Amino acid sequence: MKKIATLLLFALAANAYAQTDSTQTADDLFDLSLEELLKIDLVDKNFYLYGYINSNFQKTFSYPSLNADGTTATASDPYEWDPVKNFHIYGKGNFTGKIGYLFNLARNNDFLEIRNAWGNFALSDAFQIRVGKMYRKFGLYNERLDQIPTFIGIEAPEMLDADHLFLTRTTNFMVHGEFQSPRSVISYALMTDNGEGGPKKGVVSLGWDLRYKSYVNSLIIGTSGYSSSISDRKTTSTVDFGNGSPRGGILPWMDGDRFNVMGVFLEKQIGNVLIQSEYYSAAHKAERNPNMVLALINDAGLNSAQRDRFLVSNEDQPNDMLTAFDVKRHVSYNVQTWYIRLGYNIQSKIGQFVPYVFLDWMSHPEVIRNKDFGGDDESGLADDGKFWKPSAGVVYRPVSNVAIKLDGSYHVQNFNGKQVSYPELRLDFSFAFSNNQIEKVIGN
Repeated sequence: MKKIATLLLFALAANAYAQTDSTQTADDLFDLSLEELLKIDLVDKNFYLYGYINSNFQKTFSYPSLNADGTTATASDPYEWDPVKNFHIYGKGNFTGKIGYLFNLARNNDFLEIRNAWGNFALSDAFQIRVGKMYRKFGLYNERLDQIPTFIGIEAPEMLDADHLFLTRTTNFMVHGEFQSPRSVISYALMTDNGEGGPKKGVVSLGWDLRYKSYVNSLIIGTSGYSSSISDRKTTSTVDFGNGSPRGGILPWMDGDRFNVMGVFLEKQIGNVLIQSEYYSAAHKAERNPNMVLALINDAGLNSAQRDRFLVSNEDQPNDMLTAFDVKRHVSYNVQTWYIRLGYNIQSKIGQFVPYVFLDWMSHPEVIRNKDFGGDDESGLADDGKFWKPSAGVVYRPVSNVAIKLDGSYHVQNFNGKQVSYPELRLDFSFAFSNNQIEKVIGN
């Protein structure tokens, strides 16, 4: 609660600091969408086709691991170049002034998958219904994480990292709306779907989002949350045990889990400086599957702290002597994260430069490292599930719809009883396009 109160007080102070009018341009950093970047008229009834491609390079240095004798070893990964890391095609339009639609096709292992496909019925600005597959309104990044050319940085905030998500990114049914004035807008959204483990009797998920946006002060402040079920029923993971990391908040070795997520977020532009910050906590009440936990202990390469955490008795016994009765079945734990991001807008004759610094922190006391069994190699690497991640980098835009990004990060955590760190280096090229831009080129 202290973190939430601090963030709210910071928002109020930032809001009071700047009271001058600001009109958004293509060079602004504040709340920029892909449609705004490409200058697409969202109220036009025409159909728009647009999207982006990006190519990405990354390398990890001195990643820690355990030797057979229990000492710490480090090794650098080979550099990895993904020539087409993302490829997105969006289609958006309106059948009438009240009925609109959007689809988002994305590359997935050399195939195109339907990432989003929804229709929206606007009975009024204050009451709209959206049906289909859509990104849930949650914080600053969930809806625009697939719009890499628009935001500062390359990687997602840790709560949206695919290997340790706080919740599923998409939902199926949304009631939403907004109350506008010339100076600001208040918006809300209520969302529901089948739940992480699919349809189950008595399980009704509910997500919510409430935010205030000031056009005058370039400020967004709000809160987002989610309940895996508004009843007391538990549900299961999005993946089966042994099939990789989940695409939601429930780990695959759980027979059942019920969790609630709450958090706050802030975005503020002061002059050329953009400030973004979020804090979230997910409270879990779960039941582990003893046989799956024994498989983790025997085959997933747990560190000693993780092994002891899963057991309620006979911790000093060899792995092959343990039984299901030694596993601690019922567990309550909190997953927490926060970040702060700072960017500075510099205009020059050769384009826009945005140097930035980030700081991410995360605590996930239940996760393990082995991705095949549902873990991740960040929180799961740490003895206690906690890590820090400072980052620094720069975005260069020679033109508004081309972004070249270079940054580096340090992961800092306790590993094998000592604090260790390892660096990462990333380079990203992204190119946004739209059909009206292509038509202009052809027309010329």
